Amino acid sequence: MELLVNPTSYANAIDLIEMGTHQLCVGDNHYCVRNNCHLTLEQIEILIKNKKQTKILILVNRFYFDPELDELTNYLICLSKLEVDGLIFGDFAINQICLEQKIKIPLIYNPETLVTNYDQFSFYLENGINEVALVRELQVNELKEIGQNKNKMKIQVQVSGFAYVMHSRWKLISNFKTTQNIKDELVKTKLLIREISRKESMIAYEDKHGTHILTNYSLSLFDKLKELETNNIDTIRIDSFLHDDQWTTKMTKLYLNGLKAIQAGTFNKNLIETSNIEEKDDHISHGFYNMDKQDLIYLTKEDTYE
Repeated sequence: MELLVNPTSYANAIDLIEMGTHQLCVGDNHYCVRNNCHLTLEQIEILIKNKKQTKILILVNRFYFDPELDELTNYLICLSKLEVDGLIFGDFAINQICLEQKIKIPLIYNPETLVTNYDQFSFYLENGINEVALVRELQVNELKEIGQNKNKMKIQVQVSGFAYVMHSRWKLISNFKTTQNIKDELVKTKLLIREISRKESMIAYEDKHGTHILTNYSLSLFDKLKELETNNIDTIRIDSFLHDDQWTTKMTKLYLNGLKAIQAGTFNKNLIETSNIEEKDDHISHGFYNMDKQDLIYLTKEDTYE
């Protein structure tokens, strides 16, 4: 099992390489969304020269309109000239362009909310996709079933960081600010919203690509690492979006030590207690991993919909 981290800056990426992180994903914010580490082609090339044993993956996980495809094609051709270890994408335009241009960079499919079962894998494999990111809403029994039937597909699971909920191209926060005559700057600010029927708030964040909604809790599956390996998960991912360098470095060190302990047969309760101390300042959750379905919706007798 390998660890994938999206660093928060170029300097943070170098630090993570020095720590021996297995995989890093970086990108140009013109071609990707929910990315902390914005790098030009020149910076990506320099990072690759300094990557040591770390794999450098490029985020191109936006969805694209037809007039953008020529520019996207040129960008992918430029990436193909570098020693890039993979492309993380969600729009099948990426796959088609790589086929037409004979670009041989490995493809990792992460549409955020679509990969829910192993019956899809044969289609992906036939189209040159060898790794997929599973949705965060799967429970442990479902992950186990997928791991047992993955065939040649590599599967990836997020284990730390805020969890994606939805993305809209609409500038919802800007529109709200205008209609409510709010003078404070709200764009590129982490805001909290809460539905009346739910206990938890969610994060709302707007940038040039639209509005992004994420959980206000940070996933934490450290105590499930051994179980994930047993269930044939190939890659675990720390998502640093809206976190800082310090948090990303701390979590990377924690999970790297966990993976080393699993290999050495020394993963135990003491390590789990250490993770609890490291994450004590975070609002953490297992997400859907071992959640009772009765807990998924919070409604009271007073909360009704008309």
